[in-house]
Amino acid sequence: MRRLLALVAAAAALAVLFAAPTVARADASQALQNVLSEMRGLSPGDFDKLVSWSRNGTPAPFGTAWQPEQTENDILNLGDDDRRAVLSWLQGNGRYALYRRGATDDQIGPPRPRVDTPAATPTPDPWRNLPLATGSLNGGVQGGIQVLSGFAAAKRDGTSIIACVSFKNVSQKTAKRVVFDFNLTNENGASVGSLTLDRTGEFSPNIDIMSFSSKSDWQNGTIGPRGRIDNCIQKTLGTAALPILQARIAGYSVTEVDYDDGSSWPSKTGGP
Repeated sequence: MRRLLALVAAAAALAVLFAAPTVARADASQALQNVLSEMRGLSPGDFDKLVSWSRNGTPAPFGTAWQPEQTENDILNLGDDDRRAVLSWLQGNGRYALYRRGATDDQIGPPRPRVDTPAATPTPDPWRNLPLATGSLNGGVQGGIQVLSGFAAAKRDGTSIIACVSFKNVSQKTAKRVVFDFNLTNENGASVGSLTLDRTGEFSPNIDIMSFSSKSDWQNGTIGPRGRIDNCIQKTLGTAALPILQARIAGYSVTEVDYDDGSSWPSKTGGP
């Protein structure tokens, strides 16, 4: 019975031991201090290799005659909490775990690239997308012109707006002028202004006339067909304009097409 009670007491003590949270040390262990000293002495190139090792599974080194393999081995031989704290720092999680193990900034060393340098805050995109949509439920072809793709965007400060469109002439005649209207509407669906793209050139039947397909495509200057900016209309002002600030959707429509045979759409003669 006494033996059974002793075993129960021992088990309870172990349960308490393993359940107890890790507490902060007053001072770093000597083993941890030694490893940190080694790391401070590493060249930038060796330290960079050590960081890569820490982020790729921490495999056991083949030998310890050279750096950073010697330091890798010494890290693996640290106690569990010290080892986890070092790897947490190397993996870009900050120095907090090392501080809890009693390490100081003097012991850790000056800031190191990849582990101490915070990630740069992304610069907010000054442009916002405006959905580009047909102004008609019928959509499709207008005046023999089919819209293939496009985008519209407004600058968040209200000083600039752009709309681009890719299209194809699906008629049997060569077009020499195509006029697009982009009606800007606010969140209530009310018109707040419009942009007009007056495109001239030689637009043969069934040839894709391509522009930028998206805002990111335009911003990144993605390589593509020449003259893509020709299919864009951009208005830039010195100060903010309410129509640009309020615009939420850019509706598109073809308003005029002139053909090389002298005909046009809509017909300027009143005929069919």
